[in-house]
Amino acid sequence: MKKLTCLFIFICLGVSGTFAKNLNNITLKGNGNVVVNKLESFIKEKKFQADETLMYPGITSKTLKTKLTDLVNESARDFMQLFSTNANEEEYQNKIKTGLERFDLYFTELTSEDLDRIYHYYEQLIDIVGLKNQGTHLKKWRYGTTSSKK
Repeated sequence: MKKLTCLFIFICLGVSGTFAKNLNNITLKGNGNVVVNKLESFIKEKKFQADETLMYPGITSKTLKTKLTDLVNESARDFMQLFSTNANEEEYQNKIKTGLERFDLYFTELTSEDLDRIYHYYEQLIDIVGLKNQGTHLKKWRYGTTSSKK
């Protein structure tokens, strides 16, 4: 009887552990779908449009707007790929740095409002994937004196 009771307890623990693990996976996949959907929506949004709430005048050059939009969206796809691999904070920070460096080629064509807008797009991406902090790359890129742009 004692062995049967132990076996019953063992089976119950195993089943409840498996159930909890499966429930956790469902929760993560559900949250993952939400994040992926938000990133996909972010990519579809028009970017660098005039926005009075942010006091942003927009970019009038269609060529520049397209190039910058592509760079922001490339970073969103980077975040999507990182999210799908359960990347850690450091991996995201490296992608932020790499993504921001892509804009250096166009720096002389950007106004301070454009730079603020790019900064805001990265803040949105950071919020979507739920990073605890934005790290130092974003602020250094926008405000730092160590940047190659200054």
